Amino acid sequence: MAGKDVEQRHEDQLKGSSDGGGVKAYLLHRAKPYLPPWLGVGALGAASTVGHLVWAGDAAMGIGLTLGSVALTGSTWWAAKGTGRERRLHSAITVAAGSAWTTHAVAFGPAPVTFVVGGVVVALSWNIRQVMRRDPDGVKTSSSDGGLMEKIGLAKAMMGQAKVGPNRVTVPIALEAGTQTNDDMSRALGNVASALDVPATAIRYLPDPDSARRGDLVIVPMDMLADTVRWEEQGPSLPGGSITDPIILGVYDDGSPLQLWLPGDPAVGRNATHVLIAGMTGAGKGDGALNLMTEILSRKDVVLWLNDPKGFQDFRHLLPGIDWATDATGTETMAETVLPVIQARTAWLGRHGYRQWCAEASVDQNDPDHSCRSDGTACGCPGMAFLVTWFEEAGVSLSALGDDAFNNIANLARSGGVALIASLQRPSHDQMSTTARDAFGSRLCFGVQNATAAGFMLPDSVVDAGAAPERWANRRPGYCYLVTPGIDEARYSSPGRTRWFTPSANSLMEAVAAWAARNGAKPDPITAGVAAKVAGKAYTERARHQEQNPEEADEDEEQTVSRLDDEDLDIDPNEELPDPLPGEENVPFGQLEGRDLNADQARAVLEAILTEFEEAGTMVIGTKDVMEHGDRLGRRRGWVSGELQRLLAEGRITETAKPGRYRIVPAMADA
Repeated sequence: MAGKDVEQRHEDQLKGSSDGGGVKAYLLHRAKPYLPPWLGVGALGAASTVGHLVWAGDAAMGIGLTLGSVALTGSTWWAAKGTGRERRLHSAITVAAGSAWTTHAVAFGPAPVTFVVGGVVVALSWNIRQVMRRDPDGVKTSSSDGGLMEKIGLAKAMMGQAKVGPNRVTVPIALEAGTQTNDDMSRALGNVASALDVPATAIRYLPDPDSARRGDLVIVPMDMLADTVRWEEQGPSLPGGSITDPIILGVYDDGSPLQLWLPGDPAVGRNATHVLIAGMTGAGKGDGALNLMTEILSRKDVVLWLNDPKGFQDFRHLLPGIDWATDATGTETMAETVLPVIQARTAWLGRHGYRQWCAEASVDQNDPDHSCRSDGTACGCPGMAFLVTWFEEAGVSLSALGDDAFNNIANLARSGGVALIASLQRPSHDQMSTTARDAFGSRLCFGVQNATAAGFMLPDSVVDAGAAPERWANRRPGYCYLVTPGIDEARYSSPGRTRWFTPSANSLMEAVAAWAARNGAKPDPITAGVAAKVAGKAYTERARHQEQNPEEADEDEEQTVSRLDDEDLDIDPNEELPDPLPGEENVPFGQLEGRDLNADQARAVLEAILTEFEEAGTMVIGTKDVMEHGDRLGRRRGWVSGELQRLLAEGRITETAKPGRYRIVPAMADA
């Protein structure tokens, strides 16, 4: 009878007035059941806007709203226990998203784009559920999970009691024994996102390491990374802190801090780590590197060495705070310096009773337990700061050094209080070997072109859990995945976003660099001494790179024009002439042609060429480099190769990790 009454009302509506008023009344009547979600979204937006005007900046209110969000979401899940599993999950996700957005909007202000897009999606999802509720064929379906697992092709899988947090729902999953595995669930994540009508990156699956068929389905309904955060709005996270404190790079999609540590900590079981940064052009890799570098420079017990073949394009404003910075011409010199420095630092730490670097090693050694003296009294040795060696555009460095250079550095550096950071666009096999990649315990992966490129950066388990940086490529600059020791592995597949550097950040970066130059750590005698012995003037006469802006020069300053050749500009006319080289005592006035030199004279010229390389800071050379001055020697390549072997035997040069390349031993190295 009730069904007939409904049909009769429907028939009466169809036969009603067909004029404008009747059509309007009919449409309004049909729309009424679908209005509540839209009215709820509108009320939420109005309430959040008013809340922001009243409570913006109120920390207590922010805490209260967060706790209220958790309580409200939990209450929703409890109240819906009598409904179907799918409806219960839909309700909890909706409340979690709405309460999380409200908390964020009250604290930081409403984000119109996020509100409009998110509100439309939420309202439509409930409208669609209401439309599908009517079953014209009278077919009834039921399932413990509301039909979700059946929709994604895993009908016999079971969903457990969900754990609801702010903007995060975790649902235990038990797959059918004997027929389904965690791999099946990982492959079905796209279908789960489709069934719940959320972005693919909002769904993750975390397999239980002790089971092949159990895990947690994690749903993050609201993307909290959509609102770009500028670095200059907050600056470094802990100015004047220690490098042992966490380094904050940005936030995860649920609002948690995106953080890592470089030194290890035996107390919590965390290993020291090296960092590999990668991402395609436009994906935000440069800003991510700036986030990390500004954090390092703002700490009190760390020294930074940087090699940048691009000529410091991104780091120009930070150069005054960097202890040693080299461009493409100094790549080999810095790499050759790092390894003996690591060995010397490791020996120092061992003599002072440290199994690895810690904050106590950075201060004067006044503790008898860390004394290098045999009598057990405090030695008072100067402390040793943590050292970060950064190779930007590491693909260029590897082409010059070979993989063995990074392998040797990475394998020994952690015990010596040294972190290796390498940044490049794509660490593929033609750029970096698998052995070299595996030496980096931390991976900061920005958007990439395809899944193959993602596989070079992210472990298979992280990709299987739902991490897919190729989904956003370079369309969302700053979005990234972070794999690093000290972080719960469940976080590895959660996307984060680093902060954005704009031109207005330049002045603050310069302030950070100035603070580091004045108050930051200085190289300890061990590190500085070995670097000077290996790199010579390339290290001892390194500049602070404080460049003057050419536009600031006085335009009225008198300009003079020299009539000397460029190579003679530095000659002092009042200075005595230098003593002749061996074999040149009887040479007539004027420059000898290379072909006119005898063997002793050619060797003297070769020594002069080596000295010129040393003066210029180019400490790693090969036969090719010397042959660029072949017109001065008047000798063929074979003679130069033979002479380099003689100098190698005499100790004037030494072999490097790359065959055919030699490091010049500074003339004053022993001194």
